[in-house]
Amino acid sequence: MLTSVQAIFKYAQLLIKHKIPYVCIFGNHDDEGSMSRAQQMELIETLPYSLSKAGPADIDGVGNYYIEILARGGSGHSAITVYLLDTHAYSPNERKFKGYDWLKKSQIEWFRRTAQGLKKKHKEYTHHHMDVAFIHIPIPEYTSPNLTLFGEWKEPSTAPQYNSGFYDALVEEGVSMVSCGQYVPPFPPFHLSLPLTQPS
Repeated sequence: MLTSVQAIFKYAQLLIKHKIPYVCIFGNHDDEGSMSRAQQMELIETLPYSLSKAGPADIDGVGNYYIEILARGGSGHSAITVYLLDTHAYSPNERKFKGYDWLKKSQIEWFRRTAQGLKKKHKEYTHHHMDVAFIHIPIPEYTSPNLTLFGEWKEPSTAPQYNSGFYDALVEEGVSMVSCGQYVPPFPPFHLSLPLTQPS
């Protein structure tokens, strides 16, 4: 079995070799090895082409941050904002909510403040600015039969039983899509994307 450092270098060296900027978020197994999430992110932040950040220390989790993807040309305006949040690991209250953990109030409040603070600057972009979000553990809305999903569905959703309201925050702040990752052995990780706005 790979150590945490070996696992990080295994994926990072491919991206570094091809000079591809990249970001990371943690999954529920990522701090079960030889390093904590904070220790891993401290290393990841130093690697070439990594845009990953530990994020604010005063909110829950490690790796709550955003990046701006600039428009082509020399305008300097953001065309896409990518929000990345730590969905933790397992439920802190297995007796009441079995299974997986959920995004915490401090994270949702940070997301709202950040999104609202960026809106004025994004309005300067003359084309359509897009906001997207990436998490690991799905939000409970992934279990709804009324929503359109993109991706391969090979196992039941591992969404937490407790709904902390992140979906509502995403919709209210105008995020277009949230994508989560799950793992289905022996297949590679896949992503399910949940569009948050319907075509007019």
